[in-house]
Amino acid sequence: MKRLFLLFVFSILLLSLIFSQDLKEILIYDGESENTNLASLGYWVAPEGCKAEEVEGVSYTGKKCIRINFVWNSWWAGMGINFAKWDFDNKNRIFDLSQFKALEFYIRADKVDNYSLLVTLVEAPSEKGGKEFYSEKYTITGGVPTSWTKISVPLRAFVTVDKKRIWGMSIEVTGIPEGNITLYVDDIRFVK
Repeated sequence: MKRLFLLFVFSILLLSLIFSQDLKEILIYDGESENTNLASLGYWVAPEGCKAEEVEGVSYTGKKCIRINFVWNSWWAGMGINFAKWDFDNKNRIFDLSQFKALEFYIRADKVDNYSLLVTLVEAPSEKGGKEFYSEKYTITGGVPTSWTKISVPLRAFVTVDKKRIWGMSIEVTGIPEGNITLYVDDIRFVK
């Protein structure tokens, strides 16, 4: 009986530990499962000629990462992902981030250049068919290194969106009139 009780207590502790770890982060993308690959997300890329795709062999962790080819001649290019694939009824993919501290991801470039990287969050519409809202842009100057680099954006930097209703984000480049750069992005998550 004592062994059974100890096994029960150990099981409860183990489940509590596993469950509490899940609540410490929301994994958006790592390319490794049906729920965390690029096909599980809605995404856009602009201007015309830019491309986003999932690739193997260059990831930060696991097998896959997102490769973004940006080509621009009007000071800007961008790529955004929508966690719910723009499905307003997919409430499990509209996140309450009010208790989270940061958006984290890993990024690297194929070459060094002097553009600025911009990161935004996207608030879901308040009603079906309504307008989504973009946060102000969090700016990282000086381009992206050619080795994997962790970016940690404090969520307190995004004050113009309701962090209880976030369903997307974007990564953009600007600061030089024209460019051609390939960025690799992996392990996108929100952390407490």
